[in-house]
Amino acid sequence: MMRYSLKSLCLMSAAFLISFITILIVLLRYPIMYGIDGPYYLIQMRHLLGDGSLKYPDPPLTYYMLAPFYLLFSDKNVGLKVAVAFYGGLTSLILSMAFRRFCDLSGLTASLTFTLSPFTLRLAEDFIKNYVSLIFPAIFIYILLNVKDLRRAAVYSSIIALASALSHVLTFGVLALLSLIVFISSLIGRGDDPIKYASASAAITSMIILTVSLSIFPQVTGYDSFKLLSFLNQPFGDGGGLTFRRIDFIGSMVIGLAGIIYGLTHRSEPGSLIPIASGISLILLNLPIIGRSWLFRFNLMGSILVPLIIASMMNGVEGSSRPAMLTAIIGLMFMVMLPTIFSLRPSITMNDYLELQRIVDYVPPGSTIVVPDTRLRYWVEALHEETYEIVRRPPHPPPQDLYLIVGRHHRPRVLPPRSKLILEGDYIQIIKLG
Repeated sequence: MMRYSLKSLCLMSAAFLISFITILIVLLRYPIMYGIDGPYYLIQMRHLLGDGSLKYPDPPLTYYMLAPFYLLFSDKNVGLKVAVAFYGGLTSLILSMAFRRFCDLSGLTASLTFTLSPFTLRLAEDFIKNYVSLIFPAIFIYILLNVKDLRRAAVYSSIIALASALSHVLTFGVLALLSLIVFISSLIGRGDDPIKYASASAAITSMIILTVSLSIFPQVTGYDSFKLLSFLNQPFGDGGGLTFRRIDFIGSMVIGLAGIIYGLTHRSEPGSLIPIASGISLILLNLPIIGRSWLFRFNLMGSILVPLIIASMMNGVEGSSRPAMLTAIIGLMFMVMLPTIFSLRPSITMNDYLELQRIVDYVPPGSTIVVPDTRLRYWVEALHEETYEIVRRPPHPPPQDLYLIVGRHHRPRVLPPRSKLILEGDYIQIIKLG
């Protein structure tokens, strides 16, 4: 049984609390959900717990993980934010436990570089499923570094690969890529048998899941696997070619290269395959030839890969210099993190939110509301789905009470024939269709 000193327990507790408090403070700056997809999660949770199924096809596992917090809090916005902060803290704790086998400060470095990363904050703001599911790659790294029994390492890794597939396609893809690179690297160079077995098991399981979800049972991943297939069919986007409009991938590629060099020059050390595989994965996910829409999301996965490299490299620093090195890393992370914090906010203002709440003052209950804009429709559904039938396009034949709601950026210059303007608000326009 693994034993922890009082110092280790304090550092691991700090890893959890710093992450939990940091994310929660950021998310509670506004009372409503952040980002474009914020209301989407409110809709999905309501249907899961009310109907027993999700409204929109999605891998289900992360929603079940969010469910206890959603039920516990009367304010569902707060409940989901506490859940996000909790799983961020748990992921930070697992990373700390994974790397403390090198030294306590390596573990703390892993947790802090995860928590203070702008990639992590961006995921926590809007891409909640992706963020919550990062706990599975963290557990996978813990297995690689700490589980020495071959059978357990293989079984646990297979379970984690399945869990990631049931949570989010990008997390699943990154875990599959990372496990494959670790396995290949272990065959080429020096690799402990537990690492070899664990990575092989995760990689094989991932390939089986992907095959099954693409050919037999796509519902197992909520049809998310087709997104991965879409990327493989068109990895360079619509236009193809190099795209240097975004330059934030450069930092990730530099860190990835540093991880590869460190791992290759410290091949005699245990766990040296981790920075090598993480570095290769980070570079592959940030190649500038990747289409901009894909590159943006791949770039955010640096939230889980960068800590693996930095924490590994901390082990190579002389013991007396580690506190100073950690202080420098934290200072640099803060400089990069603060601008990101100030840019995080809901997709609508509170005045917009209050205006959406007042739809019931203008539209009779039981009416059909057409909301063509997906971003706006999520908020209307989150607030009024139980009062109205909310659709994207007008149904045929049109019902008697049919209303159109458009946002400030999509208002028609001329009203449709036989229609009547009901509300000319600051954010929305409500039109009764004839």
